Amino acid sequence: MGNGSSSEPESQGDFVTILSIDGGGVRGIIPSEVLSVLEAKLQKLDVDNKDARIVDYFDFIAGTSTGGLMTAMLTAPNDEKRPLFAAKDIAKFYQDKSPYIFHKTPETNQPPSTEEDSRISDPDVATEEPLTTPAEVINTPATFLRGIIDIIVELSPEAKDYVEPLNTYLLQPKYDGKNLQDTIKGLLGEKLALSETLTSVIIPAFDIKHFGPTIFSTLKAKRDRSMDAPLADVCRATSAAPYYFPPYHFKTSKPFNLVDGGVAANNPSFLAVCEAMKEKKADFHKFVVLSLGTGAPDASGRLEVRDGKWGIVDWLWQDDNSNPLLDILTTAPDEMTEMYMSTVFQYSGLEHNYTRIQVELKPSEGLMDNTSKENLERLKKIGQDLAEQNDAKLEALASRLVEIRKARLTHTSA
Repeated sequence: MGNGSSSEPESQGDFVTILSIDGGGVRGIIPSEVLSVLEAKLQKLDVDNKDARIVDYFDFIAGTSTGGLMTAMLTAPNDEKRPLFAAKDIAKFYQDKSPYIFHKTPETNQPPSTEEDSRISDPDVATEEPLTTPAEVINTPATFLRGIIDIIVELSPEAKDYVEPLNTYLLQPKYDGKNLQDTIKGLLGEKLALSETLTSVIIPAFDIKHFGPTIFSTLKAKRDRSMDAPLADVCRATSAAPYYFPPYHFKTSKPFNLVDGGVAANNPSFLAVCEAMKEKKADFHKFVVLSLGTGAPDASGRLEVRDGKWGIVDWLWQDDNSNPLLDILTTAPDEMTEMYMSTVFQYSGLEHNYTRIQVELKPSEGLMDNTSKENLERLKKIGQDLAEQNDAKLEALASRLVEIRKARLTHTSA
C-alpha cells in the first residue's frame, strides 16, 4: 500500500470519495463520456444496486464552469429523490444543446433580460431589485471607447465595418448568456436549491465586487441560508467565463457579483480535498479521488515574444482569434493543481487513491465554444477513446467504489 498505508482507514467504509470535474466549455463532452462508462461499470458490478448512479458512490462532487453544470446534473433530484439525469444523458445534452448555448445572436451586445425570482433564501430580507440580473460593471475607458465608436459610425456609416471588430472583441462578451441561462433553468428549474442536491457538491465562482472566490457547497448551504442559492443560479455563475459570457448577478439574502470559477480553480480537485478535509475533519489519507479533465489544448509553439511589444490587445486578441491571457490564466493553474495533487499522493504512498484522467488536444479541438458538428463528434470520439484507454483504471475504481459503499451499508445495518 505504500508509505502512507499505515495512516489509512482500517475499514473501506471509512474512506471519503471525491469526484472532481474541470471546466472547459463544450469539452465537457470528454468527461461526460468517461462518466458514462464508469456509471455502466458500477451498474454491472453492484448487483444490489442495478439503478446505480454516480451520485451513489461519491461523498463530494466538485465541478467548475462546465464541470459545475455536470455536477448539478449528476446530483439534482427528481420527485423520487433519485438523480434527475444519468451520466449518459449528460453526454447527449452536450451534443444537443452546445450549439444553442454558444449561438451568437444579433442581440449579443444587449444584456440578458432580467427575470423576477420570488425565492429569497432569507424570508426576513426583501429587496425591490430583480434577483437575477447581469452584474453591472462600470468601466470609464470602455464607456469612452464605445462613445467614440458610436460617433464614428454616426458620422461615417461606411466606417462601421472597420470599427465593428473593436466593439465585438473588446467591448462586449462573445455571447450574451441568455441561451445558457435558459438552458440551465430548463434543466434544473428556478426553485431547486443548492441544499437539495443528492450528495455534497462543491462549485466555485469568483466575486468581482468582493474580489475573492465564492465557494458554493451543499453543506455550507444547509448551515447558512444566505449561501443556499438556486442551483440554476450557481451553475450560471460558475459558467460566466470572462470574454465569453457577461458577469452574473443574483441575490439570496445577500448579493453576488460572479464570474467563472475557472479564474480561481478550473481544476477543482485540490479545492475539493481542502473542503472535504474541513467538513469531515479528516486528512487526505482517507480520500479516494477521481479527477476528470476536459482536455488540455497543446498550445506549444503558438506564441513567441517577437519584438516584445505586447500591449493589452496582444494579450487579448491574436490573429487566430485566440486569447493568450485567458488561455494562460486557465491553463497554468490547471497544471499546477495537477502537479500538487499527484505529488502529494505519490510521495505519501497513496497514488492508488488518486486517479487523474486527462487527454491532450489539438488547438482546434481545445476551443471551449467550437460547436461545429464535426468538432462535437470529434470530442465525443476523444472521450470514448479516453475511457477505453483508461478502462483498467475505471474498472478498478468502480470495484473499489462498490466495495466502499457495501462496507458502509454493512456497518449501518450492523
